[in-house]
Amino acid sequence: MVGYIRENVPNRYISIEYAGILDGENEITEGPVAEDWQGFENYTFEDHNGSTTVTVDIDVNDQMIDYFRDTYPKALQKLREICEHN
Repeated sequence: MVGYIRENVPNRYISIEYAGILDGENEITEGPVAEDWQGFENYTFEDHNGSTTVTVDIDVNDQMIDYFRDTYPKALQKLREICEHN
């Protein structure tokens, strides 16, 4: 994926805008293939008595909903594992 950090408030919030996808080393940011991947992800981190809650807000096109429903729980579990081991 080709993405850009649009806003970063350390330890509180990060916003990532996706503009397209990589094909090998080529960035595809225009046309139907790129449009399938365009959207954003926002992550909000909140402290609750020593535990952190991560809230994810995602905007993707309708064709990508099933992909994210399948992949996001796995990705968030991996994020949790990384955070808990550091």
